[in-house]
Order: sequence, then C-alpha cells, then structure tokens
Amino acid sequence: MLNTANPATRPEAALSARASSIAVPGRPNQAWEWMCQSGVWPEALDWVRLEVADAWHRCLEQYHLPLGYDAAEAQPCRVHRDDAVFPGALPLVPDLASELFEYLAETQASLVIADSSGRLVNLLDRGLAHSPPGRQLLRLGADWREEVLGNNGIGSALTLQKGVAFDGREHFSRRLHGLVTAGYPLPKPDGEALVLGVVSDQRGTGGALLSFLRLAGRILSESWKQHQTLGEPKLARESCPLSLPVSGSIPAGDDGLICDGAVQSLLDKAVMLQRRRIPLLISGESGTGKEYLVRYAHRLGPRRDRPLIALNCASIPKDLIESELFGYEAGSFTGARTRGKPGKFRLADGGILFLDEIGDMSFDLQATLLRALETGEFVPVGGTEPIRVDVQVIAATNVNLHEAIDRGTFRRDLYYRLNGARLHLPPLRERSDRLEIIQSMFVQELAETDSPVRGLCADVLRLFERHPWPGNLRQLRNVLRSALFVATGPALSLADLPPDFIEETHRKESCIQNSAHPGSEGSLAALESQRIKDVLSQCQGNMSRAARILGIARSTLYQKISRYGLVGS
Repeated sequence: MLNTANPATRPEAALSARASSIAVPGRPNQAWEWMCQSGVWPEALDWVRLEVADAWHRCLEQYHLPLGYDAAEAQPCRVHRDDAVFPGALPLVPDLASELFEYLAETQASLVIADSSGRLVNLLDRGLAHSPPGRQLLRLGADWREEVLGNNGIGSALTLQKGVAFDGREHFSRRLHGLVTAGYPLPKPDGEALVLGVVSDQRGTGGALLSFLRLAGRILSESWKQHQTLGEPKLARESCPLSLPVSGSIPAGDDGLICDGAVQSLLDKAVMLQRRRIPLLISGESGTGKEYLVRYAHRLGPRRDRPLIALNCASIPKDLIESELFGYEAGSFTGARTRGKPGKFRLADGGILFLDEIGDMSFDLQATLLRALETGEFVPVGGTEPIRVDVQVIAATNVNLHEAIDRGTFRRDLYYRLNGARLHLPPLRERSDRLEIIQSMFVQELAETDSPVRGLCADVLRLFERHPWPGNLRQLRNVLRSALFVATGPALSLADLPPDFIEETHRKESCIQNSAHPGSEGSLAALESQRIKDVLSQCQGNMSRAARILGIARSTLYQKISRYGLVGS
C-alpha cells in the first residue's frame, strides 16, 4: 500500500526543505520521478495538472500498475480489420478520418480510431508506427485502455468520455514518455463510443491536437446526421465559407501561439540562443504573443525540465517589486511572512526568469537587477548573505527602449546586458499571412465552443483584412470569442461582431482619408489615441477596467494617456 498519510513523504513537504526546488507549475518530469521514488502520486497542483494527478491515482489505486511501468511488457491483442464494425451511419467514419488525416500532412503524427473496448480498429500513419514505441503500440488491435497502457489520450478519453491530451511524462507509462497523445470520444447510436485519437512525437502540441480533434469530432457528428437524413457521406464542412486549416496552418502549440513560418523561425532561434546561454530581448506591441513565444521556447529548450518563472514588471508597485524579484528574510518589514519568502530569482534557479514589460521597471531597481545579472548573485531584502543562482533571463517589452534611454528612464548598461540577441514579433496588421492566422485562430476558438458557426462570410474576411488590429492577437481572440458566443447562423457575419470593433475600422479609414489634408493626424497614433479616449469614456474613467478592455497593463495605459495628452479625459 502507498504511504499517503505520512506528510514527510509528500512532494510539497520535501520541496519546502530545499529552497532551490520550490514547486512551480508544470513539472511533470520531477513529479513522475518523485512518484516512482516515493510511491505517492502528487496531489499538489503546482506539480502537475489535476487531470494528470487523477489519472496517476487511477493507475496506482484502481489498476494497480507498478511504479516505473513500461507498457512494452503488456502484449496488445490482435484483431482483423473486418472485426471493426461501425453500425448504422458509422461505416463512413474511416473514410472521413482519411480526409481529416490530410490536415496532418506535414506532421509526424498518426490518426487512430479505437472501439469501445479501447482496441485500435483504424490507423493512418506517416512513419511514426515504424519508430521504436510505434512498432509495439501503433498497430490494429493494440489495446490502449488505461488499465493496459496507463493514462493516455485514447484510453483516458474512453474512460472519462471527454477530450483529453497528455504530453511526455504526464503519461504514467515510461513507454509513452516520448509521445504526445490526444483523444476525443465519438458517441455511437447504441450508447457506446468510439475514440478519435492522435499520437505524435512533437512535444508541446497537445493543446493544438486536442483542439483539432474537438473540431474534427463535431464535423464527424454532423456528417453522421447528414448521412442519416440525406444519405450523403460527405464532410459537413464542404458547404462552409471557411474550412479546417490546410496543412501548415495548424498552430504549433496551445495557449494562443499561432506558429507560422515567421514565428517558427523566431522560435528556432530562441531555442538555439538558450543553448548558448545568450540573453534574449523580445520586442513587440502588446498582444503579439511575446509570453507565448517564451513559454514554447522554454518547452523546447535545454531548460525545459526546470522552472519557467514569469514576472510582469508593470503590474507590481515599485515598492514591492524588489521583494518579488529577490525575496525577503523573516521580519524584514511590517506584514512580512514569519518564515520569509523566496523571490522569483530563487524560484527560477536552474531555469528561466521571464521579465515582461521590462521597460516599466523602476529606474532605482534597474541597477540592482543589473548586478544580479552580471554576478549571478543577489541579497534578499533584509538579508546579509548573497545567494548564487543559475538563471537565464528573457526580457520582453512593448516600448521603444532606445527612447526610454534618451528620456533617462532606462539604464543603457542594463539594455546592453539584456540585449544579447533581439527577437521582434511583428504586429498582426503588418503580417502578410494574417488571413491564414485569422483562420487558424478561428478554428482554435470554434473547437472550444458549442457555436453553430462553421465558417466566416466574405464581408467579415474583408473587414478583418482592413482592420488595423491595435490589440493584435489578443484582440483577434477576444473578437472571435465574442462573435461566436452571439452568432446563431452557420457563418459568422458582420452583425455578430462587436460594434466598437467595426467602428474602429471606420475610424482608421477616416484617418487615412483625412491624412491627405495638411495638418491632419491620419496615423496609427491618432487612431490609438481615439480608441483610448473612447474606452475611457465607456468605462467612466475606471482605469483598471479600461486597461482590461484595451488588453494592456494599467501602467502602460497611464503612459499612453500622458503621451497623447488625454489627462482631462
């Protein structure tokens, strides 16, 4: 039996004894090793996702799988292809799966269908089945149930009857640690379910693959209904104004990173620079995806098994940011914790510290940060002894640091220390492939809703192409979510879009027309100024609410108000 009662054996207790190993979100590698050593599944959600912790608990307590389990020891049963029976309207499922598989053309992924007993009854593959894990697991008749393989996308989707994905060591079985698995249940008329699944060796793609499966599952369900009423086994998307993304348009990762060719190049460069321990400075307007780029660079880089700690320098009062960065000793100031608190530098030891909106850091603290970066040492607030850490710092900014240096608000020496290599994320309006980006994000958002929408009408596409997108990808995501929530037809129309979004386009075009006249201010700055003024009026001067609507930090909003002379607004 597992000793779950002894608090000394719990991961969080052991971590508190080691300052350099304080628990941080998303550490399945360490959690899996700890579970194998201690025989205790991690209940602390700062180790693994709740979905993963519950799955490991089932493997240990319900299925009694051994710790360090290697699923290669379990021999899958064999069936002939004729045993895969799809009753009623379901015989068209393999044909539709073949069409859907074309959207994974440029990925090293296998598309599978499992029956209600967890056996693979259909398999489409482009080489993964010939890899060492694939030879054992990716074949007709292979048993993917949780009690056989441990938790995995296909077996867990069958158990939970919902879409699910696992990445690397989120799997209980050692055999699946090099893979990403995702599954989505397809209910049958008899009440049982098939599972549509994807298996890939491209780590970090679980969220994107699950979004793909959710949308594919909805298309299959609609096709069954169409087949039952019309007898035409065709993909329901054929009558839609906008189809699933073509190969290469599927996002490389979850959480909003649209990874087209330009971003993929930046991602590759960021991973390479990490290996050479070169500091990174990422620039770009608010909402262009700087934090998402950092998170995926971390997942793919040499420090992926160590923590990524993020700090938004604009969201913390300057009186507190030093203690947030470097921590403090017990009794350092009124209100301090009795045992002190480790700072972000200490939490990030061995990993990456991401300093977002570095241009908004107070000038006084910049000198302390510079010394910590150059020496690898810092002294906590109220402390006397320096602490040495191994931290790679990645900074991001949406302001022009050269202008900040000229104004005397940013140290020149700190700029050169951070700017070992600079990566720039272009705004959405300047990207030639923005329609493909819009399509990819539309598919992502559609997969997360129950909206009847299946495409975008031509008028919406034309408006999206003309829009200035001052909020970039963040604004695009919010507009799509809002429109999908209110839409009732099969295609997203202009009537479904937020009114202020359409007005923003008209104001931009009016500015462009007026720019032909002397003295006019038909520029993006004028458009941004008007947008801020409108939102401040809408929020009746509530700065926090206005900043949320604009998708920027409150301190950034104050800066823009001062820059555009909107103090009276």
